[in-house]
Amino acid sequence: MDPQGHCAAGLSIPEQRLDLTVADAMLASDQPEGVDTTRLLWRASRNLDLIPSTMHLAALEAARGGLAEKPEPEKALRRALHRMKPKYDVCLIDCSPSIGLLAYNALAAADMVLIPVETGFFSLQGASKQVSTIRALGRRLGTEPEQWVLPTMHDPASMLAQDLLAELIRRFESRVIPHAIRYDRSLREAASFGQPVGEYAPESSGAEDYRRVAAWALGELVKLSAPAARPADPLSDPHSAGRFAGELLVTPSDAESLVGTTPCTVGATGSIGAVEADCDSMLDSLTHHGPGEVG
Repeated sequence: MDPQGHCAAGLSIPEQRLDLTVADAMLASDQPEGVDTTRLLWRASRNLDLIPSTMHLAALEAARGGLAEKPEPEKALRRALHRMKPKYDVCLIDCSPSIGLLAYNALAAADMVLIPVETGFFSLQGASKQVSTIRALGRRLGTEPEQWVLPTMHDPASMLAQDLLAELIRRFESRVIPHAIRYDRSLREAASFGQPVGEYAPESSGAEDYRRVAAWALGELVKLSAPAARPADPLSDPHSAGRFAGELLVTPSDAESLVGTTPCTVGATGSIGAVEADCDSMLDSLTHHGPGEVG
């Protein structure tokens, strides 16, 4: 769900060979036949398939981009992914650090939200606004995915980083994932070689940290997928928007983009009520008029 297509680039999938993308899947989500998944899905690695994106995805948010005219446009991604539910255990949704119709789609399809936060001063300042914004949007969409903060690019040798991590835990308490991602050059190198870090440098600290986070996240998803936690058919219950077994939202796609930025600047006071009111009007404008007319 990132129009920049970093997932495809980081997994060596050539953009010039892409036939269908997530944009096509979303536009066809209300059609009985959907899209041809053999042309949509790319086998990136063992047990890892990718639905890629291109800059065309950004055009969907425009007034005449096609998505805003669909019935319940904020649930197009959820409908598209539901078709593929029997084939996969987990769906990871990668997002750009911005709020719009694409972000609404990701939230409506997700059971969990992971917010990567670098253990740096500016990232810490923006984390509270991000959590408040996501909560407000979730309420507006009628879904309440669990929000978790993931400390990233952490340097255990730095006293400042340690202090900022402690402050992150103090602010968000049990909402902080108990496994920080340490700074590791192998993570950048793996992306440049188009490989998951678990294949490029399986013994690296970065690979070890992400394995721990993955194991933790799978455990949480199992809890959410328990019969007592959700209806058997998530699409049959209007109060369970996004209750798709095994969906995990990661935002934003690049942890570094969190430095000094927030995905949504409304509600600058940090008040959830203020954020909620602004996000309500944003969503109404996007779904009824298209973002090209909002200004």
